Amino acid sequence: MTPATRIFRPRPFAAAVLLAVCAGAAAQTYEPPPAPAAPAYDGGDPADANLALVDRSPEPPPPLPVYVQPPAPADGYIWVPGYWSRNRYGFFWVPGAWVLAPYTGALWTPGYWGFTNGLYIWNAGYWGPHVGFYGGINYGFGYTGLGYSGGYWKRDRFYYNRSVTNVNITHVTNVYTRNVVVNNVDKRRISYHGGPSGIQRRADPRELAARNERHAPPTQAQRGYVRDAGRDRGQFYDHNKGRPPQASVDHRPDSRRPGDNGRGPDNGRGPDNGRGPDHARGGRDTPTTQAGRPPPPQAREAREQQARQQQQRDQQAQQQARQQQQRDQQAQQQARQRQQRDQQAQQQARQQQQQRDQQAQQQARQRQQRDQQAQQQARQQQQRQQRDQAQQQARQQQQRGQQARPQGGGEGRGRD
Repeated sequence: MTPATRIFRPRPFAAAVLLAVCAGAAAQTYEPPPAPAAPAYDGGDPADANLALVDRSPEPPPPLPVYVQPPAPADGYIWVPGYWSRNRYGFFWVPGAWVLAPYTGALWTPGYWGFTNGLYIWNAGYWGPHVGFYGGINYGFGYTGLGYSGGYWKRDRFYYNRSVTNVNITHVTNVYTRNVVVNNVDKRRISYHGGPSGIQRRADPRELAARNERHAPPTQAQRGYVRDAGRDRGQFYDHNKGRPPQASVDHRPDSRRPGDNGRGPDNGRGPDNGRGPDHARGGRDTPTTQAGRPPPPQAREAREQQARQQQQRDQQAQQQARQQQQRDQQAQQQARQRQQRDQQAQQQARQQQQQRDQQAQQQARQRQQRDQQAQQQARQQQQRQQRDQAQQQARQQQQRGQQARPQGGGEGRGRD
């Protein structure tokens, strides 16, 4: 009899429980493990995972695609143009989107690929009070390669230039019209700076000054667009040959709001992908049916809830940005106050130094006067001494003369 038989025979119930636990443990081993930080592709399909981005490439990015800008959804949204990003499976297109500004006065400086030492290096975009250098690349819709002509902030409201920006005046009323002329338009739609065939342009002083200002990184909504595009097979250049199925994010009432995955109604599936990013998530959260019918009410409610949550996060981010701006203003005010105090202290120090210098000069003049008086007294004393000596010598000479005359007269009489 084996040891296992000796154990199971007296305790059949315990043996059954033990077998059930083992079976459950064996069944759990077939469940998918948690997704790692940078999972590997399954069969080389870019839709199966969200790989980390890479900021350098031995080859240049593809030309910029031609696409239409969707209308601005509401006030305070800034256009962030689309661009080619990259992971270790190649270049993929991040769609252009309207993004809620993280704080009042924020403008977006797009990122760009630049040629350096034989490689193409990615320079990330940022939010700031002024638009900086973005490689001189004409991303369109106001980003002509130098600054931004699509609108401007006036106090707490953003005004949109209708000549280069798609604006529905029923939703956005802060508009104006100013024609923008782009000289030397390059029809090749080059998407990188430098190198053998890239844009050859240097940053001007204004762009260099903007580079040194306080910057904010991309918002959560922008990072979400990059994540979703990186796991959508249809967005990769190897698949779309420069014509991405979703070149921009349309913020229509029945589509995703800022911060959602931004894949649009086709859910980011390529024409022969069939699985899309839902395959990477294990088949969960499918927004549309296979027959292309509208999603069920539960899916719409889930998307609306996600949109509301994202809107709340954007509002919180705006509030945090405003608080940060207030803290910055307070810090600037404190710095100005410190500067004023420093200036006052410097002024007081200068006044005290001037007073000390004047006192020192006055004391020096007094010492000089005393020295002059002492020298004059010394000269007068010397003159008196010289007169006294002369008078004394004269008296002595007179006395010797008087003494010499009687002696001479006596000798004469004796001889007679």
